Amino acid sequence: MDGFAGGPTAEPKVCLTIGSSDSSGGAGIQGDIKALASIGCHAATALVGITAQNTRGVVSRHTVPVPAVRAQIDAVLDDLAVDAVKVGTLWSAELVADLAARLADLAVPLVADPVMVTAAGSRLYSDDAVEAFVAELLPLAAVITPNLPEARLLARRPDEDDPVRLCAELARLGASAVVITGGGREVVCDWLFDGHRDYRFRSTPSSAAATHGAGCAHSALITGLLARGDSVVEAVSRAGELAAEGVGRGLVGIGSGESPVDLLDLRRRADALSRPRRPIHRSRPTDRRGHIAEGT
Repeated sequence: MDGFAGGPTAEPKVCLTIGSSDSSGGAGIQGDIKALASIGCHAATALVGITAQNTRGVVSRHTVPVPAVRAQIDAVLDDLAVDAVKVGTLWSAELVADLAARLADLAVPLVADPVMVTAAGSRLYSDDAVEAFVAELLPLAAVITPNLPEARLLARRPDEDDPVRLCAELARLGASAVVITGGGREVVCDWLFDGHRDYRFRSTPSSAAATHGAGCAHSALITGLLARGDSVVEAVSRAGELAAEGVGRGLVGIGSGESPVDLLDLRRRADALSRPRRPIHRSRPTDRRGHIAEGT
């Protein structure tokens, strides 16, 4: 917890993340759990789908029935005092509508990461699912975090290249705050409209091929930081910095494709555990005069 506010007795915040699994462990629910743990948050989860994937791509995906998703969410909310919620990929209009109805009365920040378009440009949502997201889930969110293709899809502006105009359009459609995540060869920019003004956050990209899970980590970090009490601007700024550090520490060599980000500094932890352990000197029992007892 180095670098974060709160003394040693600070209680971890509880965040519920709703999304799909990643069998390679880099993105999805698995990535969210690691990202939230890296800032001292406990992650509760609800799976909406299971993907068979690795660092080279998604092989197949399998949907969890809506009643089973609802049961997971109900079980968590009936017992845990949740401080913030993240929603990732949802895949169907039925699930979007059901989820929006369940989360409508929650008085905690909701971060919606509309994982609708893959890095290769493939659509993951049907048209009716996109419409349901805009109509029912977008207005509930404290922040939505689309990438540029997803922002175009949500705003129904397929040829728009200006993130500022896209943020304004998504705000007009009901979003309280919009972060459009983007990239470039020499600089990475995230654009934020917080309902009042525009912000641009820049960072230098890493040359390492280790960005698998970076988007999931970014939105999960925003969720955790909002749960910890950061403002939207603070959360987006800090999340971008932490996600960039995770890419810079990325686990290059794990997988033959795009390797996973590392928010937990796993190499340092593995190295520390690999060092020779110091011998443990156990105290020997003594009698009342301080003499070592016989036979020890």
